[in-house]
Amino acid sequence: MRWSDVTRFVPTTKYPPVRQRRQSLAFRLLTATAVLCGLACNAPSQVDLKQVVKAEGDYRNHRFKEANETLTTFLRSYPAHPDSAEAYCLRALCNIELNNKARAEADAQQCVRLAQDSTVKANAHATLATLLYEEGKTDQALDHYSAALKVLPDKPPADLLRYRFGICLQRAGRWQDARREFASVFQRYPSSDLAPHAHRMYDWTIDGYAIQAGAFRESGSASELNQKLRRNGLPSRVDRIARSGEWLHTVYVGNYTTYREAANALPVVRRVVPDAFVMPQ
Repeated sequence: MRWSDVTRFVPTTKYPPVRQRRQSLAFRLLTATAVLCGLACNAPSQVDLKQVVKAEGDYRNHRFKEANETLTTFLRSYPAHPDSAEAYCLRALCNIELNNKARAEADAQQCVRLAQDSTVKANAHATLATLLYEEGKTDQALDHYSAALKVLPDKPPADLLRYRFGICLQRAGRWQDARREFASVFQRYPSSDLAPHAHRMYDWTIDGYAIQAGAFRESGSASELNQKLRRNGLPSRVDRIARSGEWLHTVYVGNYTTYREAANALPVVRRVVPDAFVMPQ
């Protein structure tokens, strides 16, 4: 996912007037929140909050280092206050741009813990989902995608979130749930670049994985590759598949229950066909 897409979810920072904030603080001091903070949970002043607004401006102008430093100063003073949730979310995006994804993940997790605003929390879930997905931790990304998509507006980049959510569901063996997500992509966002990919994933008829070694218009080319794979001891086959309005003779190897099994077998196939890949993908 492009991180510039993620930031389109981030709302302009807005805070309530000082009077409302003092009333809110008075209520919070009567709860266990103050105890959990481990520090005196003084609410940030309007002057303090201007630091977050400034950092947001720096971020949007690609001054990521300056924004990160400003947010770090702010969060050093208010590390566990609910009003710091947006600052953590914004610093997570800064850290991604600064190639510190471990720090970004920690910031997004803290935002999820602190956020009282549903949109801010959903932004953090979307960021966490994307980080975990790109690390290959699709099982951990599942719940974050689900939480984000329940709240975030149903417009791009929600198409990308839904597409990747579908992939996570597939890898968890939840094939029917995955097909519903892929269908939502090409039905709700027909002009999206992801629509044809989602349609292809939706049309995958096997509740499992295979390795695609090649796809050809001519059956002879597919048969030749199939024989080559079989000579190398690989269980290959040729299927006739409709794609983009034409029929292709597609060469597959294996039929694997899980994505991990297919990924483990892929290097062996690539010794014969270097550009082979796991399907669905």
